[in-house]
Amino acid sequence: MSARLLVLGLLLAALGQSAIALPDWIWMEKPREARDVTLHHSFNLPAKLKSARLRLVADFALVRLTINSQAAGVAEPFGPVVELNAQPFLRAGRNEIILIGQQAAPGAAVALQLIVEHEQGRKRTIGTSPAWQSATPGVKVVSRGDLGVEKWWRLPPLVIDETDDYTQWKRASNAKAGTDPANFILLPGYQVEMLRSAGPDEGSWVSLAFDPEGRLTVAREDKGLLRYTFSKDHAKIIKAETINDDLRECRGLLYAHKSLYVNANNSKGLYRLRDTNGDRRFDERKLLHASAGGVGHGRNDLALGPDGKIYAIHGDSVQLPDDIPDRTSPLRKNFQPFRKGEGHVIRMDPDGSNREIFCGGLRNPYGIHFNPDGEAFTYDADAEFDMGTPWYRPTQVKHLTSGADFGWRAVTGSWPAYFPDHPDNTQPTLDIGKGSPTGVKFGTESHFPHDYQKALYILDWTYGRILAVHLIPRGSTYMGAAEVFLRGQPLNVTDLGFGPDGAMYFITGGRKTQSALYRVSYTGPNTQPRELTEQEKGREFICRNFRKRRGEVESIHANQKNDFNEVAHWAPLDDPYTLGALRIAFEHTGKKKKSLELIKELTERLTIRRLNPEYLATEANLTEPTMMPEMLAARLSDYKDWPTRPPSHQLAFIDLIRRVMERHELPPKTHLLIQATLQPHFPNHSGKINLALAPLLIELDPAKSVPQTVA
Repeated sequence: MSARLLVLGLLLAALGQSAIALPDWIWMEKPREARDVTLHHSFNLPAKLKSARLRLVADFALVRLTINSQAAGVAEPFGPVVELNAQPFLRAGRNEIILIGQQAAPGAAVALQLIVEHEQGRKRTIGTSPAWQSATPGVKVVSRGDLGVEKWWRLPPLVIDETDDYTQWKRASNAKAGTDPANFILLPGYQVEMLRSAGPDEGSWVSLAFDPEGRLTVAREDKGLLRYTFSKDHAKIIKAETINDDLRECRGLLYAHKSLYVNANNSKGLYRLRDTNGDRRFDERKLLHASAGGVGHGRNDLALGPDGKIYAIHGDSVQLPDDIPDRTSPLRKNFQPFRKGEGHVIRMDPDGSNREIFCGGLRNPYGIHFNPDGEAFTYDADAEFDMGTPWYRPTQVKHLTSGADFGWRAVTGSWPAYFPDHPDNTQPTLDIGKGSPTGVKFGTESHFPHDYQKALYILDWTYGRILAVHLIPRGSTYMGAAEVFLRGQPLNVTDLGFGPDGAMYFITGGRKTQSALYRVSYTGPNTQPRELTEQEKGREFICRNFRKRRGEVESIHANQKNDFNEVAHWAPLDDPYTLGALRIAFEHTGKKKKSLELIKELTERLTIRRLNPEYLATEANLTEPTMMPEMLAARLSDYKDWPTRPPSHQLAFIDLIRRVMERHELPPKTHLLIQATLQPHFPNHSGKINLALAPLLIELDPAKSVPQTVA
């Protein structure tokens, strides 16, 4: 081989490696918690680029990104992945990326990936690795594992394209049999088969559950329950029978505590059925919870919690009950548009006692299920008639925690999507986009590969899809990404479960459409769980502690006689969900003065987390009306450096001003002080900050701010 060919071969190999480089989690070796960690990397680029997309994520650290000395973004300790167009920051020749991080908890790390596409179409990837440099002499940059092995990072965004059909379910309205699975699209290594197509006398199906003997119970949309017994190999159904003929539209079925719990939507109640004489028939029926309201977005799924309690999830046609304890903030009815119809979760003991509202502010969540950590999740609906408007809220996966309020208020009264850090509006785990949510289940009981045993499977009735959502712990909550696991047309999926054979079973139906039962089994090679990276191991341990702390704070939601002073002192000061739980505890107590003193003391303990959204929200909610203008004036003075703070803190500061302006008449001098604080930073380089600033400044000085906003 000639020298020229050898050089060319080495060059091509190097280019090939750079094109597929995946980022590592990196940090400085043995960092001191109070000291900034500065990491940097230089690289060369050609004169013309077609595109440059950058992704940045931080674990337990606040990280500021600069590209060629220009501030480009901030990754927050418990925030989402930052995605941006990096092309405006790049130049021909030498470029430098600098990451300046502050550790918020042990296990801090950061990962960055920049994908540049040259005009000729060739792509190059620049990612964090141990080859990056530390600004501290003699201190190495270390890798805590390849981020590329984490499935949530590698998944592309979900896309609805021309092959998808929002009304595909209508094709099942006049069908004579279930859709042939030969036309389904599903992930490699899986196979799907149809076990039964509903006959004319079996109705349309809306929910399913396996009983302790491995038989399948299916609920008809109109009324009644069917039970199917399988052959030993689950290859076919050998017996079909009716086990109830009067409970109407049982959207929720749960076998637990030697009973069948039934959430009967059109019967407007949650029932417990029991076999008291051992003849395999339900001879006892007890109404545990009756609910007022409509039946459209009605009484939906049931789940058994790790505490042995029964959890029932309802849509916004069902009215919130007045006669049971409510774990959500008692102040939310005062400060947001409120109506009795909103999606919520009711929790109760197995016999129906000790009922309480667990969380609220949902639209129409159909399914509910718990992961192995004992945390509940749902897939909530959008407002499809709002598509295309600025206030459209997509379908979302939501982590259901004690007292959470997800902000749904009859469409136009809801907090819109551009309040991403609104403290009183619990944030979703994952935006999915357009769809129509039905059942959800974790794959814990499946015989699928490890990553898919951990996944949350969510059903989209509108587009005929089953999505696999891959989650990772994030503080005391989670973040993740979704992929299409299976799809078909028509495939009006309503519910799913995992059988004793470890296969996934799902049914179609709803709106009187043709129903069928399908089984999905894994047929690929046997795989062993991969070994966790150092970052994953550390994250699992740390986040387990975060969840424990949040649970201890939540435990006092139900008993407001407890003194939460001690709980507040050791609660993590930087985890949004724990802080949210703490805020709810503050707002439940009648000791406003004591609460505010504690908030002030806790705020003084914060370092990089001063201006925290939850503390500002609590202060605004608890402060006596006569003191609100005085409190605001003090904050305007205290927080002059708000533009240098992390994005969520900036938004929290603006939100504090919005709350006070909405609720109180302020003197002219306070108006002038607000203008002087905000106006110099409008327009802002951040679109989210502009959306928060514009309405306030327009109210204060429309002559100046309207032209600025329009421009």
